[in-house]
Amino acid sequence: MDTNKPPLIVGRGVDTLVLNVSFRDGQHKPCKREIPHELKEQLDAWKQAAITAEEPIPVPLSFEGVNLHMYPNGAGKGQWRWLLRCESFNLLVSMGRLNCVAQVRFSSEFLWSCRGVDDAIVRVEEFLVHHFFQECVYLQVSEVHLCADIAGWDVESIDQRRDFVSRSRKRGTYEVTDLDMQDFSYGLTRSGFLFSRGGPISCVIYDKTREIRQQSQKWWFHDLWQANGWDMEEQPVVWRVEFRFKREVLHELSVEGQFEGVEDAFSLLERIPHMWAYAAGHVGGGEDGLPDGWLRLVVPGADSNRSRWVTHADWTEVQRAFEVPSEEGEEEEQESDKAQVIRKRKYQANLDRAVASTVGYLSSMAAWLGRDGEAGEEADLLYMIAWLRERTPVYLGKRARKFAKEVERKRIRFERQRAYEQDWFYGSYAA
Repeated sequence: MDTNKPPLIVGRGVDTLVLNVSFRDGQHKPCKREIPHELKEQLDAWKQAAITAEEPIPVPLSFEGVNLHMYPNGAGKGQWRWLLRCESFNLLVSMGRLNCVAQVRFSSEFLWSCRGVDDAIVRVEEFLVHHFFQECVYLQVSEVHLCADIAGWDVESIDQRRDFVSRSRKRGTYEVTDLDMQDFSYGLTRSGFLFSRGGPISCVIYDKTREIRQQSQKWWFHDLWQANGWDMEEQPVVWRVEFRFKREVLHELSVEGQFEGVEDAFSLLERIPHMWAYAAGHVGGGEDGLPDGWLRLVVPGADSNRSRWVTHADWTEVQRAFEVPSEEGEEEEQESDKAQVIRKRKYQANLDRAVASTVGYLSSMAAWLGRDGEAGEEADLLYMIAWLRERTPVYLGKRARKFAKEVERKRIRFERQRAYEQDWFYGSYAA
């Protein structure tokens, strides 16, 4: 590992996106209105079928060729009466008596496979307008997680309370200098930091390579990083800096003379650089010439005002994450390949796990049957496969089932399981 090599941004993007869905009025503005009676009846019928089956059921609605599944239970604290899922998003639907009629939570995999966040939003809006509500809707940004993946960052040397500072701003009561900080480790190795967990704006910094290896199994990130210059041998650890913006801070966030608040989903793309700078600070400081940003890594100095301490060079690279230009045509080409890379990696990972499980079960069965391996390893494996082939029809016949039907049933179940795949950190640390 080259310890003298500067940190490198190997990935940046939107890792979590939640949108509120409302109907539009005559002026194309969001309005409060209940869902049509016919839609309510259909959703109730699907939900009742799921309750009867005691499991999610596929419904005759598909997103890009994949069926949605209705779940027996809703979500939230009663607001979301119906829950539909597919591998690309979760769709929570209400009666529409409160502020919005639905909420869409995009999967991390779907967001990274799209050409950009605007592409993901357009594709989901098309489904909502033409296939679900069958009328125009307004999409409001409810929550966004922006992240940058950094290779070659020496996080072990950081003193969290000394080296991280936050600069309080005049606007917004949620911005405080005394951050709620948490440090977590795996064994004796530091694996991350949490700042203001659960707040309107928060940050998590963690070892993404370890999280992939031990939790999410999203090996396709390696391919995306390598396309951006990552060298696993020289810089084996990739750290993720992730800022999480909730509705309260999105509403307050503004840039004088440019925009007030992050509301309409279709304005999100152009405002992401401003959001990142708001959280991590501008390179060279703000308009007043002083270091800015909700959170910064600094070089401790003699000034008693910690907010004036110089920004650490490594954090300057973090600040540049959403400013780095791509070569003309390069980004478009990379984006077009991402979906294929992700699908291929997931497919191979699932097959590898299936092979490992099958070999494990067959070796255990061979041991139980008393095969001592006298005929050799290959003959032993062939014997077990033949033994299993003879008994599979007997096993299925007792239950009035056929192998082909079992394959189809599990194919549907696997499609449904993909919808469960949420970002590990969201489930473990954002609750």
